[in-house]
Amino acid sequence: MKGSAARGAIVPCDRYKHACAVCRGALYLYGGRGSTTLGDFWRYHTVKNEWEMLDCSRDGPEELEEHSMVAYKGSLCIFGGMVDSAFTQAKTPLWIYDIDSARWTESCNEPAETESSAPANRKGHSAVVYHSSMYIYGGYVGIKGISQEFWEFHFDTRKWLCISSPCHSSSPGARHGHSAVVYHTAMYLFGGLMGLTEQRDLWRWDFGSSSWSSIRTSQGPPPVVGHASVVCKDSMLVFGGGISNSSPNDDLWKYRFPTRTWK
Repeated sequence: MKGSAARGAIVPCDRYKHACAVCRGALYLYGGRGSTTLGDFWRYHTVKNEWEMLDCSRDGPEELEEHSMVAYKGSLCIFGGMVDSAFTQAKTPLWIYDIDSARWTESCNEPAETESSAPANRKGHSAVVYHSSMYIYGGYVGIKGISQEFWEFHFDTRKWLCISSPCHSSSPGARHGHSAVVYHTAMYLFGGLMGLTEQRDLWRWDFGSSSWSSIRTSQGPPPVVGHASVVCKDSMLVFGGGISNSSPNDDLWKYRFPTRTWK
């Protein structure tokens, strides 16, 4: 973006572990990591090819990395990514930004005795929107390690619900650094890190039957963590990532939902 932006224009610094979402034709970017953890907030106007720095000093999140951001109607919802401390463990790390009023709403603090009623701070989880809810899967939860928790946040009631699949059924298990997208009536989850091992498996969560199924394909990307995925028409595009602690790659893969094939 830097090269194509107007000369002298203000643009975000280089970063990774940030979060982006598209809402009403503009791209929003929050935080991440440069030389330190960042807490800046930006809007990119795609038509004008211009960046605009937004104010997040009042009630907005602090510095975040490996958080998630999704768009719902005219709002952005940011979850997780707080720098670990005793304070973050006692707090639900959820912020909602209303685009029209340019105001942040922070989730209320959860009393310790109802800790299980909302997810704790985490990093490297996935977040998607289906109907009027956000769905959070997995992530790295401080000293507790890697999570396999699956949560639903209902935007209208502002309530969390823990979704647990039956014990006997298979699921993606505990992982972080994976990606997830929604296509039709299902969420598709790909790759990430389980323990110390990168994965290349693809899972489907059916919202109608509330069940997981593993999608077996012979080809596809190698094991990968820290990649990005989006849905375009009838395909999922998977970009980048790599094997942990080594150089990332710039591979672009396409998974076609109707034919269940990778290219």
